[in-house]
Amino acid sequence: MISVITINYNNIPVTREMLASLSVFPRHNLEVIVVDNGSKEHAGQLATEFPWIHFVRSEVNLGFAGGNNLGVSLATGDYLFFVNNDVEFTENLFEALSHQLVNHPEIGAISPILYYYEEPRTVQYAGFTPINRVTGRNRIVKELPGKLVSTAFAHGAAMMMPREVYDKVGPMPENYFLYYEEMDWCEQIKRLGYRIAVDGTCSLLHKESRSVGLISELKSYFMSRNRLLFMRRNSKRVLLPMVWLYFVAIVSPKQILSYAFKKQWATAKAHLAGFWWNLTSPIDSTSLGYKFNHMNQS
Repeated sequence: MISVITINYNNIPVTREMLASLSVFPRHNLEVIVVDNGSKEHAGQLATEFPWIHFVRSEVNLGFAGGNNLGVSLATGDYLFFVNNDVEFTENLFEALSHQLVNHPEIGAISPILYYYEEPRTVQYAGFTPINRVTGRNRIVKELPGKLVSTAFAHGAAMMMPREVYDKVGPMPENYFLYYEEMDWCEQIKRLGYRIAVDGTCSLLHKESRSVGLISELKSYFMSRNRLLFMRRNSKRVLLPMVWLYFVAIVSPKQILSYAFKKQWATAKAHLAGFWWNLTSPIDSTSLGYKFNHMNQS
């Protein structure tokens, strides 16, 4: 049994498109869990339109990790498949990924190749390189491997793992709220002795950034906050002074100048607020900070 877990946040039409693409698959070994994550418009109509889904609503926005963890609480599958609501499925996806996990028990999480949905359908993701533990930089691999290969991180838009791995590693870390949580999770999975993989034999189509937008104050804040939070949680203590220096001297000035050139003053302020949160908050803080604390409060 494969449990497909997806989150809807103020985007019923896109979630409907995803479920329509999923409706053609046999469901004897597939369960689909839709988490309506504090949306302003209740998405209960989806349960009427697609009666084969398991629908659960949170009145509070739990964030990406919290919404997925809520979905897991309803899941009964041997494999958990976390997917964004802005994807469309391809024919052999489920069989390919689950087959790899069955035959390679050392894999803790696996992703397919991701293609951008819009034409021309270019590669979005074929793996990640490791994150440099001083600069916080890495790159997305775009070269198609054509086979199963190891990678530094799975992609949060489409990531399958055995339920037993989830039970060992624990829930996806919720204090990120949005961005970097799956990377931190992959680090935890690797520390348990598993490897992360990408299956070059299967793919999925991704309509990226439909919920958040390509550029937004929300995205600027959490990218700034969580990139540095990831470094604080995963870099060696001896490297942290160099991490702070790099962010103060290079990352923030460069980003602020970029926003200022485009006259995006709100996004510039949000970037600085994300940096400030790290100066004033412990790494296990559940406070979102800035103007977003209301998003996970009842």
